[in-house]
Amino acid sequence: MNQELTHIYTVSGLTREIRDRLETHFSLVWVSGEVSNLRQPLSGHYYFTLKDAQAQLRGVLFKGNHQHLRFKPQEGSQILCRGRLTVYELRGEYQLVVDYLEPLGLGALAQAFEALKTLLAAEGLFDAALKKPLPFLPRKIALITSPTGAAVRDFLRLVRRRCPSLEILIYPVKVQGVEAAGEISRALDDLAAYPGVEVIVLTRGGGSLEDLWPFNEETVARAIHRCRVPVVAAVGHEVDVTIADFVADVRAPTPSAAAELVAPDQAELLRRLDRRAAALVRTLTRRLESGRRYAGLLARGLPDMRRQVVNRRLQVDEEAEILQRRLRRYLNDRRQQVRLNSSRLMLLSPRRFLVATRGHLEQLEQRLFSGWQRCQQTRRRHLEYCRSHLDKLNPLAILARGYAVATRLPEETVIRDASLVPLGAPVRVRVARGRLDCEVQEVGSEQ
Repeated sequence: MNQELTHIYTVSGLTREIRDRLETHFSLVWVSGEVSNLRQPLSGHYYFTLKDAQAQLRGVLFKGNHQHLRFKPQEGSQILCRGRLTVYELRGEYQLVVDYLEPLGLGALAQAFEALKTLLAAEGLFDAALKKPLPFLPRKIALITSPTGAAVRDFLRLVRRRCPSLEILIYPVKVQGVEAAGEISRALDDLAAYPGVEVIVLTRGGGSLEDLWPFNEETVARAIHRCRVPVVAAVGHEVDVTIADFVADVRAPTPSAAAELVAPDQAELLRRLDRRAAALVRTLTRRLESGRRYAGLLARGLPDMRRQVVNRRLQVDEEAEILQRRLRRYLNDRRQQVRLNSSRLMLLSPRRFLVATRGHLEQLEQRLFSGWQRCQQTRRRHLEYCRSHLDKLNPLAILARGYAVATRLPEETVIRDASLVPLGAPVRVRVARGRLDCEVQEVGSEQ
């Protein structure tokens, strides 16, 4: 008996060893099942039982893990969850500590997401060394998105407010569905070769995992990777993460944040320029005052060099004036550049194009109306000619001059030779106004 009791566990010691072995061998597992006995105490944690037809498993989802999840567990729902197995030592029960869950049916997408993420990371597509910096003052940016979504309206409104002179090229694509990934990839390739484009923004609003799936496709990830132009990904809301976010040069949590990244605040830049100009003037003024004081000391210490000191003072004043003039010219040039950019922006206004187009349309309308009138006059003259010619050829016109047409009844054949009509035959005579049905009483011949 004593030989068999070589090692005796305490309850807590055995429980801890079981816990350690469970946590070691089941450090990360995916489990599917039905949620039951769901409760949420004041702590904010979710406690539930995950079950199927043959077994059940206790689970816990702590508050810090479920705050960023879009889907929350619900009583009776079928879920797919990820977590680690451990033992609750006070009760001696094993349970699943969940850190992620989703409705059952999305597990395949989640696994595909993780598989592609691992593959692309191994190839180095996520390396920070490959990220291209954004230009400080871009002149033209391209926007790849759905033209009917709210994301594009928010983006354009913010860009126009921050930097009205920035040119925006919109490339419309589908942002969800089976065709979306191909259209997005082609858009990235086309815009990479488009002249003048300095930044590409790939954006859409929030949605479910299925809605955002085109941005998790490998074709889109590789198109972003080979794009020579910096790409900003602003897909979904801040909690949404896609493969495109990892591959892009910059990730923006929202479309509005993307607009703030690519569009500099023009008003703020001008204010900073004015502040720096004022600081430069103050610095130059202090240096000039210091130079004057130093020159005064030299003048008092070297009375015989007064003239040279005076000349130096005049030279300092002249240089100060030159610097001030250069500074004023620089500031005037910058203000002129801003006004020039504003004028160019006004020249590019659609209103000018509409006015020119309206004038051209009015000219075309006038030409069309004139041509239509000439055509009507020509047709009218031709119609008059045809009518007069028809009047000449109309046999009724001949009858109006006193002639008549005689036909033999009942077949109404025209009588050209009187000798061919027997006596008593019925004859119809047509005159200009009406007809006469007659009977032949006599046949004669006239030379």
